[in-house]
Amino acid sequence: MKESHENMDILLKLIRYHSYNWHICGDLKVIGLLLGMQPGYTKYCCLLCEWDSRARQSHCIVKEWPLRHQLTAGTKSVSSQSLVNPEKILLAPLHIKLGLMKNFVKAIVKYNEEGEGFKYLKDKFPKVSDAKIKVGIFIGPQIRELFKDLNFEGCLNSVEKAAWN
Repeated sequence: MKESHENMDILLKLIRYHSYNWHICGDLKVIGLLLGMQPGYTKYCCLLCEWDSRARQSHCIVKEWPLRHQLTAGTKSVSSQSLVNPEKILLAPLHIKLGLMKNFVKAIVKYNEEGEGFKYLKDKFPKVSDAKIKVGIFIGPQIRELFKDLNFEGCLNSVEKAAWN
């Protein structure tokens, strides 16, 4: 079964979701489909805020984007009516960690590719290619290992250390 808004609607009806009103935890693609978000690379892809994915000059500079107050079909990358109550959505902790790690590493590389923090990551994970490190692609066990590593913070400058903490 293809992941689509129509198929999600059928699935929710078959399991009688609205009778039970369960909380939902899933990956970001499925949650986006359930909330009526447009799939693929869109301008406003975040279900929580109005982050503009195409405003490259503002990434890592704008620290607070306006909250998304409503999911209205036809506006800000919302293509359909939401199938579930947004308050019943639980975000998966691993997706949050992966996203935060990716943004953190990309910011380190953008502002100081030759810095100690980036070099430490290359030495710590020698089997991960430089290209993957530059775009912040890590897996859960690597992130946990880095959280436990007390030496990593010592390699960061004051701005990077504040972001890490």
